[in-house]
Amino acid sequence: MADARVTVVLNADDRFSRPLAVTIRSIVSRLSPGRTLDLYVCDMGITPANRSRIESVAQHDRVNFRWISSLAEKTSNLPADIKHISRAAYGRLFIPKVLPPDTEKVLYLDCDLIVRRCVGDLFDTPIGDFAAMGVADGGSPFVSSVYGVPFWARYGRAADEVNFNSGVLLLNLPVWRAEDFTGAAIAYLTDGRHRFLHDQESINAVLPGRIGHVDPRWNQQTENFEERFQATLPYSEDELRGLLKDPWIVHFTTSVKPWHYESTHPFRDEWFRNLDETPYR
Repeated sequence: MADARVTVVLNADDRFSRPLAVTIRSIVSRLSPGRTLDLYVCDMGITPANRSRIESVAQHDRVNFRWISSLAEKTSNLPADIKHISRAAYGRLFIPKVLPPDTEKVLYLDCDLIVRRCVGDLFDTPIGDFAAMGVADGGSPFVSSVYGVPFWARYGRAADEVNFNSGVLLLNLPVWRAEDFTGAAIAYLTDGRHRFLHDQESINAVLPGRIGHVDPRWNQQTENFEERFQATLPYSEDELRGLLKDPWIVHFTTSVKPWHYESTHPFRDEWFRNLDETPYR
């Protein structure tokens, strides 16, 4: 075990309080013996009642839970182009600035996912000089894909460069701070270059060659189950089979979430089993 202490950051607004509780429950329930979890939540407008429920889910003798409540104003003027994605998603861009300055590595997780293996195993991944580590986006796996990096060729990018999903990212905070990738991403979002996809587009645009790969099982995405998207993924047949059958994180990436009546996601019932272990059951 590289380090018994694991640092995880999530962010949500009030409408995602229930999914946030489910994600936290799945993280805490899978924590390996001997691991200590520093868990931060960027509060992007959560009511006191929901904050209380969420705190109860995080209660554990090896979990240090803390709120970060300073980001709503910083993100209020950033683009909001997609109905099912709120400005709360931008909270992750500010992680290097709001966490304690001695924090060197954090795992950022979206709150529309469930964890099926101790996140400490992902946290232990050597990060080297990369600014981040992640998994290819299931719907747009390359910068040249639709909703990859717009006008990628103009910026000297190669068509086969991977476009990473921003919902599961291991972040190297000293690198982010030294090279001010937060400032670069905000500039991209506000100077006319941004086109389609919130923070994910900006991260992939300003970090060319600076994101490394982790096992795709750490971010199974809903699109992975559709053959038209499978055909574009840079994985072998065995890798794809393992990704679908035994994911370590299940990320419900499309607008249809497991709590929607029309959801047919293979891991929908597992999401509800986690829900039943929270005050929102």
